[in-house]
Amino acid sequence: MSRHVLSRPMFAVAILALGGIPAFAASPPTIPDWVEAYTREALAAPVTLDNAQRYRWYQIGAAIRAQHPMVYDIDIRPMQEQLRRHGNAAVGDLKQRLDERFAAIRSLEEAGPFLGRCDWIMARERGEGATQLQIDLDAHCRERALPALYVRLVRERAEALDVRLATLRRLDVGYPGHLVGSPGFVGRADVAGAYARALEDRLTAAQPQVIADLTEGFRTRTIGDDPLQTDVAQCRDLLGPWFPQRDPVRDMMLSDPLRSAGAGTEAALRFGQAVGSACRREAKAWLMRQQPGIDAAVRASITALDPKQGPILAVGTRCSGVLGRWFTAFDGFDLTLTGPLHQTCREQAQGLNERAVDIRAQALAARFAAAPKTLDGLERNGWFAVSADELQAAHDPRDPERGEVDALMQARTEALVQPLREAAREAALTEIRDLFERAGLGDAELQPARRICSPYVGGTTRTLPPGGADLRKAISDACREQENRVAVRRAEAAVAAAEIEPVLGEVRLVLSAPDGRLTYADPRAVVIAAAGNGLQISFRRTTSWFFWTTETLRVTPFGRDNPALVGHLVADTHPAGGQVRRVTGLQVLPGLDGPFATLACLTQGPEAAQALWLAWAWPEWRVSSCSTCRGPASSCSRPRAP
Repeated sequence: MSRHVLSRPMFAVAILALGGIPAFAASPPTIPDWVEAYTREALAAPVTLDNAQRYRWYQIGAAIRAQHPMVYDIDIRPMQEQLRRHGNAAVGDLKQRLDERFAAIRSLEEAGPFLGRCDWIMARERGEGATQLQIDLDAHCRERALPALYVRLVRERAEALDVRLATLRRLDVGYPGHLVGSPGFVGRADVAGAYARALEDRLTAAQPQVIADLTEGFRTRTIGDDPLQTDVAQCRDLLGPWFPQRDPVRDMMLSDPLRSAGAGTEAALRFGQAVGSACRREAKAWLMRQQPGIDAAVRASITALDPKQGPILAVGTRCSGVLGRWFTAFDGFDLTLTGPLHQTCREQAQGLNERAVDIRAQALAARFAAAPKTLDGLERNGWFAVSADELQAAHDPRDPERGEVDALMQARTEALVQPLREAAREAALTEIRDLFERAGLGDAELQPARRICSPYVGGTTRTLPPGGADLRKAISDACREQENRVAVRRAEAAVAAAEIEPVLGEVRLVLSAPDGRLTYADPRAVVIAAAGNGLQISFRRTTSWFFWTTETLRVTPFGRDNPALVGHLVADTHPAGGQVRRVTGLQVLPGLDGPFATLACLTQGPEAAQALWLAWAWPEWRVSSCSTCRGPASSCSRPRAP
């Protein structure tokens, strides 16, 4: 029913009823000329999408009918049916024309987002209904033509990707969802999946050539002035975002042969993984090819250095500087590359340091080689020891490993100086030994040797230079040994000259202490103790004119006859039986109370004996500390000057 309130047939029936004319007598409707002309034109026009749209999908549209308001549906029904049949018959052709139109679209940019691409088919003016042709063609557009279009376009886009090593850094293979207008499906077609499969095919096809370009690039590459990069850094610069970051879980998943193709990102990841692995392999091989040249350059660089010039650098510091020409850091480089270079550099630097150290150590040792190999030479030349300042002058104070140079200098210098020091030591010991051997047994004769030995055995005659602990101990031991030898020789000479056997035999001496106690002593022990202190005790037996026999004890400085202390020996009997000799009449010295104290001091040591002779020769001196001696084993201190 049209929009007119009363259709033309109903109007005719009404008129006939009012006029009494039978309804069956009405004449058939006539088709307006413009309708026939429109229909003939539409049927004669070529079947195209534009003509179908022009003729309102083969119906008499509302716009043209509005130009003829007094036309009713019954008037145009035959033509409408004819047009509808023509349109239904043209569905196949129009689908083909639609497919051809879509086939002419060459890019996603030209196609635009898929939403609304088919809306023009169902567009109608007010008062028009949708024809079957529109419905069928719209269904074909949405369900077949449009999905096929975008599947084709994304495939062509993937196939047209310029996948070359030169373009790889700026190559974007992401799914163009913003151009398609959908993240995945268009209709029932998985456009994203189609793109992923096409992308994987494209990347798979391009992969051998990309790897071949990588291989050729590394084959013809030369080493420049810049430091070397690790294989990872080189490949990151070459491949950019296509160089994969290490991800063990992802790598394991991508290497699973049962895993489906997945999204395009997985295809790109597989491609990046394969190309990245090939790049690292070629980069490592290229680095290894540079190793011989770097090795030769390291050798030449160190060989060119003059060992006489400049401070000595530690091996590690030297190699950090030399290898720093090629390596800013060693992290990330394979040990097979850097290990031999480190070894070469260390060997060369060690050889350079040994030569440099030997030159400087020889210079330091030359001073000791020219010094006299005597005790005086040792003392004047610091015991033939190199000072720490002299050793440390060889290193660079900025070198963090300078202790290595110091140790090397110390060892090499010590190796050169030690024989000189040992020779000087032996010469000094021989000098001391000769001095004592050439001297007699008297204190005056021993004075030169003792003056030399004095500071080594605690004397204060002169000050020794610091250091030389081992040498000082050896000399001290030699001095003490010679003093012991002197004591032994004195004891032997004293006993031989004491005439103990002819005068006393096996008789012991007895002395009276100030408190009345008696002390018994072996005359041999007394003689030996006094001899060790530089005194000679001898026993004499004289017979007067009247055959009066006297026995005396005489004390003199060793090797001299005066001054002398003389005491008398009086025969006595030991309480337990047997003969003894009582010492009496021994000259009394200032500060000493009787023969007992005097004889005790004689056997106490050199200082006590010296004090005794001082007190005897100069009475103004007093031996106050010996006045309480109670026996030969008691101690006495050095006398004090008034």
